[in-house]
Amino acid sequence: MTTEIELKLSLPSGQLARLKHHPLLAKAGPALRRRLVSMYFDTPELELMQAQAALRVRRVGRRWVQTVKIGGGSAGGLHQRTEWETSVAGAAPEPGRFDDPAVQTLLTPARLARLRPVFETQFWRTAWTVPVSEGSSIEVALDQGFVSGGGRSQPICEVELELKSGKPAALYDLALALAADIDLFPDPVSKAQRGYALLQNLPLQPVQAAPIGLQSGMQVTDAFVAVMQNGLGQFIANLTGLIHEADPEYLHQARVALRRLRSALTVFSPALPESILKPLGEELHWLMGVFGPARDWDVFATQTLPPLLATKPGSPLASLARDGETHRSEARAAMTMAVSSRRFTRLLLEAGRMLLLRPWEQAKGRSAWQSAPAATLAESVLERRHRRLLRRGRRFARLPAAARHRLRIAAKKQRYAAEFFAELYPPKAARAYIKNLAALQDGLGALNDMAVTGRLLAALRGSRAAHRAWACGLVQGWVESRAQARIAELEPAWRGMKKARPFWRKPT
Repeated sequence: MTTEIELKLSLPSGQLARLKHHPLLAKAGPALRRRLVSMYFDTPELELMQAQAALRVRRVGRRWVQTVKIGGGSAGGLHQRTEWETSVAGAAPEPGRFDDPAVQTLLTPARLARLRPVFETQFWRTAWTVPVSEGSSIEVALDQGFVSGGGRSQPICEVELELKSGKPAALYDLALALAADIDLFPDPVSKAQRGYALLQNLPLQPVQAAPIGLQSGMQVTDAFVAVMQNGLGQFIANLTGLIHEADPEYLHQARVALRRLRSALTVFSPALPESILKPLGEELHWLMGVFGPARDWDVFATQTLPPLLATKPGSPLASLARDGETHRSEARAAMTMAVSSRRFTRLLLEAGRMLLLRPWEQAKGRSAWQSAPAATLAESVLERRHRRLLRRGRRFARLPAAARHRLRIAAKKQRYAAEFFAELYPPKAARAYIKNLAALQDGLGALNDMAVTGRLLAALRGSRAAHRAWACGLVQGWVESRAQARIAELEPAWRGMKKARPFWRKPT
């Protein structure tokens, strides 16, 4: 049994030559190139997949090798899995050769009787063994080929950096060095996951935030790492759809993930040195500056204009919509350029490296919060933000637009903090509080989207202000009427929020 530790990175085909001739790989000596053909096995019900396991038989030259991988996943971009490997006589698995109890529990006689081939990978692997600092050794494997299953196939062009010896941080160091000269992008999807998706013809779907997994008694810094890894996971999981799919929900969920990451930096700031958090915070701020306009134009094109266009399809609104699509395309192009940049890859790799190395543990003047229970920080943050929220919402019905905006920001910050720490408290009480908070924040967010419309309309007037006066006035008037109706609808949500019991407070 071994633990496989690796970083997976996708590589555009146009960058192959740059990778193969990179100085860091040239120092490693001649590469080993070989063709690898692997067949994956499972039951008709895909029980191994459901157990987060994979069984494959791979032909390596004239040899056949079977491998079982269990568990694992990606955390901060780093994949870690437990694997078992043995030689076999041919293309069929021989589970009896595994003597580890964990594998035997997985491959029960009932499952063995129903194993069948489910999908296949075929690719050429070009591998370099790179010696790095402090005695570490990393295999850099370039895989080019395809995965096929269910009558469908998908190309493979990726780089795997697998730790052979030494410390995992060396993977990030090497990846950052390569990514400074080559267009590499973190990829959370394994070949097995691709194969199962093809087998089941699963369409790509936007990914919402998953449970974080905080546990009672967890220290503050452990909670911080878990929250950040969770946010990075959600963000990276939406990248493929963000770039290649038209559904605006990918952008929405990726932006939610970015906001959660930025919120986590603020929530945990009492425990961690500013010098460590600030560089990441600045890069996330840059990325949000690119995602914001793209999201604003998405909302305008898919939510604001369609109801009006449905009632007046032949009006000047159609011209307004066409120009809006032009601005939307430009904003999305800027966003795509940002997430395709080396700066973006460096951001993700540096974030993963920070969560692995935990530099705050070696920092001078460590905060006492670091070793405190996460619940202690949660109670401090949630109580302070709850009181601020109630202050911001006083005389709710008469709040001017600027005050409603400040209330929305307070609600958003409190919601993220509450969701971060909810698992540390009784679930029923936490869900009730967050439900009231979500209703308030979502309503205020809708009002904010309407306020943004005014800025977008100003951009659309341009040199054709006179021609656009009727269309822009119609949209602005409709938006403002909806805003007034939404304010009235929000009053019950605000009353519910005021009455909601703070779930972090101890019973008196």
